[in-house]
Amino acid sequence: MNYQVTIVGGGVAGALLALYLGKARVNTCLIDKGKPSLKLANPFIGRTTSLNLSSINSLREAGIWETIEKNSQQFEEIYVWDAEGSSSVQFNAAEISRKDLGVIVHNNIILEAIFNELEKIPEIRLIEEDSLMDVKHDPHKVEISTHAGLNIMSELLIGADGSLSKVRDLSQIPIRTWSYQQQALVASVVTEKSLNKTAFQIFTDTGPIALLPLAQGSNEASLIWSTDEEYGQKILKLERNLLMQELRLKTEDRFGEIICKEDIDSFPLHQLHAKKFYKGRSILVGDSAHTIHPLAGQGLNLGIADVKELSELLTSANRYGRALYDKEILRSYSKRREPESYKMIALMEAFKRGFGSENIWIKLGRSFAFDFANNTKALKQRLIKEAAGVI
Repeated sequence: MNYQVTIVGGGVAGALLALYLGKARVNTCLIDKGKPSLKLANPFIGRTTSLNLSSINSLREAGIWETIEKNSQQFEEIYVWDAEGSSSVQFNAAEISRKDLGVIVHNNIILEAIFNELEKIPEIRLIEEDSLMDVKHDPHKVEISTHAGLNIMSELLIGADGSLSKVRDLSQIPIRTWSYQQQALVASVVTEKSLNKTAFQIFTDTGPIALLPLAQGSNEASLIWSTDEEYGQKILKLERNLLMQELRLKTEDRFGEIICKEDIDSFPLHQLHAKKFYKGRSILVGDSAHTIHPLAGQGLNLGIADVKELSELLTSANRYGRALYDKEILRSYSKRREPESYKMIALMEAFKRGFGSENIWIKLGRSFAFDFANNTKALKQRLIKEAAGVI
C-alpha cells in the first residue's frame, strides 16, 4: 500500500490532520490501535477540553465547527483566585472586544464530528485496531509495518500517537521529560450555584482546581483537579460524596453543593517535549511532541496549532506538485512550532513552581502579581489575548 502521508494516532490531532489533508486531496492513511470512529451512544462522557478562539477558527476552516458548536458551552470570563492568599484576577472577553474567550466541549464530540467528515473523503484510508510495529527509512520513502502484518509505503510518517509515541521512539527522536509529582482527577460534576459562563481556576495548597462550564442551560461543569500525589491517593479512597465534600471545602464553598455525575478518572501528570519535532521522514504533532500540565487547558490547543501549521505547509506543497518530503518544509514547521511549545512549557512550569511553594515571599509575590495584572490594562489585555489564542 502506498500513500503520500501516513498518520499514526486517531485522536483529535491525528484525525484533524487527516481531515485537512484529505480535503486537500492528499492521499492519506490514518492508523489507530483503537476504534476512534465508533459512534458512542453517549458522547457526553469522558475528558473535556477548553478550545480557544484560534482552535475554533481551525475547526471552522475544517468544516466541522457548526456540529461541535451545538454541543459546546461558551465561556466569557476566566476567574482565578489564590486560596492561599487573598488575591484574584478576572479576564473578561469584553476587555478585548470579544463575545467569548472559548468553549468547553467533550473530546468525543470533536472526534465524532471529524470522523463523520472523514467517511466522505475517498483520499483517506482508515485502519483501526492495528498498531505500529516497525519503521524503516530510505532516501525515497518510509516503510511502515504493523502488528496485523500490513506494509505501508509513504513519503511522510506523522506521529500523533500521544505522550508514549511509538513513532517518536522508533524514529529515535530524543525527548526531555520530568514528573510534576501530581495526578489529575477528572470528572463531570453538577454545582448548586451556576458558573455563569465563567471558567474558574483555584490555586490551593495541594494543587490547582479547574471548574469549567459544560452544558448550556444547566449547572454541569467539567472538573480538572490536579493534586499532589500523596493527597490525591488519599482522597481517591474516599466515598464519592465525601470526596465532593472535600472539593467543596477546597473551593471555599463558592459553588455550594457539588455532585459527581460519573466515575472519576485519574492519571499521573508529567511534562514531556521532543527535542526536535522531526527526524528523517518522521514528524510529530500534539502530545507526541509536547505534553504539558493541564492547569491552563492549553494542551489540545497547542496540538491543533501544530496540525494547522503542518497541514498548510503540506497542502501548499501538494498543490504545486512539490514533494511532501522537503527539508525546508520540515524545518519551517519545526522553526514555527517548537518555540511555541517551549514557551508554554516554561509558563506551566513557572505556574507549577510559583503556586506550589510555601515560601512566604513567593506567596506575597503571587498576591502582588495578581493585583498588578488586574490593575494594569495593557498587561491584562495581553494576558487575555494569550489565553484566548488571538495574539
